Amino acid sequence: MRMLSPRRALQVVAGVALAATVVAGPLDATTATATADTSPRPTFTLSGTGSWAIREFIGDAVVNGTGALQRQSTRRIQEVLVASTVDADDGTLPAPGECEGAIATVSAYGASRVDFTMIGAGEVCGTFVQPPTSIVTHTFTGTFEVYDVTKGTRRLLGTDGFFEVVLADNGSASVFAIDT
Repeated sequence: MRMLSPRRALQVVAGVALAATVVAGPLDATTATATADTSPRPTFTLSGTGSWAIREFIGDAVVNGTGALQRQSTRRIQEVLVASTVDADDGTLPAPGECEGAIATVSAYGASRVDFTMIGAGEVCGTFVQPPTSIVTHTFTGTFEVYDVTKGTRRLLGTDGFFEVVLADNGSASVFAIDT
């Protein structure tokens, strides 16, 4: 009977371990694929702040400000200008504690190759202002679709998602949009 040298024994053990890894590998990969986070990343996220006013002749709230746009394709944050309108169904913003249907638009533009507009439907609700901790007067929430794009943002055409426009009693406003 022939004896294995310690070095040869280690090589055999390593070979068996490698073979076991190769055989077990596909099982682990299948398990990993099944448990991996498969949720898609947003194509873009837009957030901005600014000021708002009511357009008396139309009755909608208009927001203008600056914001930050992060597109998945570039992963860098771009500074943009943001414009938004909130138009309640009856042409006036609801009283505190009341909600009604509304149409809203949010546009991002001004940065290199960025110029697109989202339009959507949702609900605008009046809230009770409680200074100094809560100065929000109205919140619009709804879903959107990107419908107007320029050459640089054509990939966004048809993208849909969630957006929110918040109005405060001091004239400040915030805008947030994310595709879903």
